[in-house]
Amino acid sequence: MTAQLTVMFLKYGLGRDHAFGLVPAFHMDGEMNVPSFASSLLLFSTAMMAFLTAAITQNGRSHKLPWITIGLVFILLSFDENIRIHERVTDLVRSALPGDILPYTGFEIPYLAVMAVLGLFMLPWFFNLDRPSQILFSISGVIFLSGAVGFEQVASLYYDINEAARSGEADMIGDIFVTIEETLEITGVGLFLYAMARRLGGIRLSPGEAVQTASPTMRETSSA
Repeated sequence: MTAQLTVMFLKYGLGRDHAFGLVPAFHMDGEMNVPSFASSLLLFSTAMMAFLTAAITQNGRSHKLPWITIGLVFILLSFDENIRIHERVTDLVRSALPGDILPYTGFEIPYLAVMAVLGLFMLPWFFNLDRPSQILFSISGVIFLSGAVGFEQVASLYYDINEAARSGEADMIGDIFVTIEETLEITGVGLFLYAMARRLGGIRLSPGEAVQTASPTMRETSSA
């Protein structure tokens, strides 16, 4: 976020739209740049943590499958961060709907539908988690969706009524929306990753020793 605020200062405070490549390299709404790579790496790390949890879960296949599902979802999100799958989905949704119902968004409809189906599938697993994990996972989900869906819709409404922003001109309010949206998404994913690591007991480094991961404290039962 500090880099994004610096970019906005260079762009709007000093009028430097390029600044020796710093603005496009660190703008949160850019593609194939530093924030995009960092976000993709965070999502990929979260997927790997979910796969690790599945690997060390000993209560049977029914307990491993939800963690594998989470890992696959985050793998998809990681790829989406770089190749912008959701933009192609938006184009498909917009072409299927009449008029300009969704002029700037559209991926939320199929994405939320898939999330709802997965949510129903994951409910038994969720209710058998330990309470701290339930709380942290819920908070992280709300934070992430507030950015990925909530502020995405707010920004969409703004672009719909702002002709200059719609045409692609530099717009500070639009960049503020981007900053809030991306920060919420990163915070939500980071909290989810923390919650998974915490559930496994955390990862600790002792002097002169290799990385140690404590045994998971799981509350799942065979009833899930």
